[in-house]
Amino acid sequence: MCILEMFDDEDEDIHRLLAKRSINTLSVINMTTRRSFMPKVTDYMAVVGQMAVPQHIDDFKMHYRISRDVFHIILESVQDLLIRGGRGPHDTVTPEKQLLVCVSYLATNQSMRETAHFFNLSKSTVHQIIKEVCNILVNLRDRIIRWPSPRQQTEIATEVEAVCSLPGVTGFIDGTHIRLSAAIGGERDYYNRKGYPSIQLQAVVDNNMKIINAYTGWPGCVHDARVLRNSSVYIKAKAGELFSQNYHIFGDNAYPLRNWLVTPFKNFGNLTRQQIKFNKRLSGVRQTVERAFGHLKGRFRRLRDVPLHDHREVCNLIIACCVLHNLCIINEDDVEGYIEYEEEDPNNFPNVYQNGHAGVLRRLQLVNIP
Repeated sequence: MCILEMFDDEDEDIHRLLAKRSINTLSVINMTTRRSFMPKVTDYMAVVGQMAVPQHIDDFKMHYRISRDVFHIILESVQDLLIRGGRGPHDTVTPEKQLLVCVSYLATNQSMRETAHFFNLSKSTVHQIIKEVCNILVNLRDRIIRWPSPRQQTEIATEVEAVCSLPGVTGFIDGTHIRLSAAIGGERDYYNRKGYPSIQLQAVVDNNMKIINAYTGWPGCVHDARVLRNSSVYIKAKAGELFSQNYHIFGDNAYPLRNWLVTPFKNFGNLTRQQIKFNKRLSGVRQTVERAFGHLKGRFRRLRDVPLHDHREVCNLIIACCVLHNLCIINEDDVEGYIEYEEEDPNNFPNVYQNGHAGVLRRLQLVNIP
């Protein structure tokens, strides 16, 4: 009996070995043999077309996070630049489909592979489309992201003063971090104080959350004040090219005081009642820029984690989202419904640059306003 059991065990071992070899052989065959058919989504554009029907109109906005009306406004501005010629199956992708591909990618956290699957395109084609559409949107920035004229500055200041009783405020400045899936080139400079890689976006917004200046590209470890000092806002404001007399913007304590940039008093427990009141007024209206960032990242969720590895592509994607953000603000496209607040700025360091004398005087004038 013992001998028979030994033979049975050996037979089972032989069967297991043969089965394992068969599985490995089939795996090799599958890896080396190209399948003649792969399931694809072939009629998704027809589904998008059905979203134009009144009872399905909200489905378009749910998937693309902009209304169909705003989509067509954008399409009219870019379609001539999106006409592709060629003989390949993907060289004749229509302008509408290209814009849908890009907006779909920017509005969600889906990968390029998933986007390619839905639109029946290759991953490389999707990448190229996203790159080209973002470049075209960036070329629209001078039309969509514009510094207010003297007349517009007066209008903004009047509306802000009606809210906080502080005169001369034409905008609000702050920085935010755009998370990267990986540090570009493996550089440690991209890691911010919270320990994740990011690129900084500095923005100035008006009282309606419209971006009037956007500046991006600096790695996550850089101080907000240093980003400012290298931006066109600082250079032009210092030269007296941006602000009308007695006009300024509000920022937080990360920035230095200037006659055109006013920040709150640092609270070490020794502030007067007037200074505390001034800080509350400033903080109340300065939340506008935080809400703008909340809308930007809440509507275009790709900005919560950018997997691109080319610095220029990342910057163009960020500015493209800023352009789309402004178009949503201008066309009043359900802005409040997309605001999602995020964590505190990782680089919320105190100001490292000396305050300007003219800025100190400007703040003293404002703090004495009853």
